[in-house]
Amino acid sequence: MTGGRPHPDTIERHAGEELRHGWRVEPFVEGTADDYARLRALFARADYTEPTLCARHGIASLGDFRQLRDGRGTPEPLDDACTLLTRLFLDSETVPWDVVRTRLDADGVAVLERLGLLYTPRGHPELCRGTVLLYPTQRLWIASDVNADHDGEDIPPPVDVVYPAITAGTLRFVALMPRRRCERFVELCSGTAVAALVAARDFADHAWAVDLTARATRFARFNAALNGITRFTALEGDLWAPLEGLTFDRVVAHPPYMPSFETHYVFRDGGEDGEQVTRRIVGGLVRHLEPGGECFLSCMATDRTDAPLERRLRGMLGEGDGDFDLVVAPERTHDPLAFDSAQAREGRIDWASVGRRQAAFAEMGITQLVVGAMHFRRRAVRDAYPVLTERRRLGTATVAEDFGWLLDREARIRVAALAETPARVRPRTAPRVVVRIEHRFADDGWEAPECEIETAAPFAAQMHCPAWFAALLRCCDGATPAPALLRGLQAEGQVPGTATLSEFVTMLLRLVDYGVLEVAEWPFVPRRGGAPG
Repeated sequence: MTGGRPHPDTIERHAGEELRHGWRVEPFVEGTADDYARLRALFARADYTEPTLCARHGIASLGDFRQLRDGRGTPEPLDDACTLLTRLFLDSETVPWDVVRTRLDADGVAVLERLGLLYTPRGHPELCRGTVLLYPTQRLWIASDVNADHDGEDIPPPVDVVYPAITAGTLRFVALMPRRRCERFVELCSGTAVAALVAARDFADHAWAVDLTARATRFARFNAALNGITRFTALEGDLWAPLEGLTFDRVVAHPPYMPSFETHYVFRDGGEDGEQVTRRIVGGLVRHLEPGGECFLSCMATDRTDAPLERRLRGMLGEGDGDFDLVVAPERTHDPLAFDSAQAREGRIDWASVGRRQAAFAEMGITQLVVGAMHFRRRAVRDAYPVLTERRRLGTATVAEDFGWLLDREARIRVAALAETPARVRPRTAPRVVVRIEHRFADDGWEAPECEIETAAPFAAQMHCPAWFAALLRCCDGATPAPALLRGLQAEGQVPGTATLSEFVTMLLRLVDYGVLEVAEWPFVPRRGGAPG
């Protein structure tokens, strides 16, 4: 019940009405290098930047921006160029032409018109609106499709609509993708190509962006030209097909993953189980990922009665399974029925389809929908050590480098060796650890039988432990060795005198593995702002 990725012709036949009778307005026209430079200069003069927009709207990132139509509040007066550009290209609202020509200089208006970025709605010659969403993000300016018909008619978006790069999911994807220097980077299912453009600008010798649709490929090329990025190639095609014979040391994708019986939107719908695109990406890694290379995916996939997601991903690798280490990092999980019910309440699917979808999930043995990240690392050489397979939960403070931290085999070997030399175990409590103690009233008075330990980095962890763990974490300062820690806790009556040093050290190293404790042999990667852990 899990067919393959729809061929473009299939999409044409299925969604022909949307493609033939979709939006009639071209999103832009191609310009010259000088046109794009002039547009960047206009945005710079207007201070149309993410820090400025976030400060004006009191938000942390443009992922939190609310359009006026979504209830942001009273429209701001169009007193300056930045507010005007926001109204045109973020709110996607109409603005009087005379205001456009008053707030923007003549050169700015001219380049917007030459690039086809301004449009006069039919029947309203006095008004102007943007033909695209165009916004600052990742220190770039990125264009994507608007979210309503340009003439205000009740026409749905085309099946190949290009989705914004400032949604929470896309921002999380770009933030967590590996950013170590690489030679050849490819973003599959690229849409606006924001990840490939960041890579080409910051750390890749060359970046490719591949998308199934011609529309997305046009947007990718426009966005590259707009930002003056040259070490970049946008290709139209079905996943690996246009890359035959090419290999990469970095592969990333934020593929369509919503379960759907039909392809209504290419960027969103991923087949009956939501995994049909993900399976083909993973299946192509053996042919296209270099030894030592990494693949990062951000999507939704499934745990099933026959195997959890991590084991199923290994099956998708096929014969190359033994070459790959793997981290599955859920951000959240959903019960299938609760998920579909919520989708129906929000109007994303029909209530009538819920029963059919649930029957399909049951037939496939789906027990849980897992939203999060998957990080594959291909071994540079085969060795005697078994492959690593880890499942951890994404935390609010998880950063891209934490995946490499978790797969650091040499560090794991060093930590394992500490079990033989307890005096060398000098743990330090992670900075983000939170300890909660619950006191309960019993016959003999108040007691605290256990505590809850929680950390948000490197990955999220939450555990219920004996209450004396709170005293232990207070004593772990990075200087006191394990034998002294045990003696102190036993002297205080926190730990039974019968507890052995070997048992104690095993427990400490388990907490190290989960990021609750840190040792010098396996240091945390720095957080933003320079603080570790």
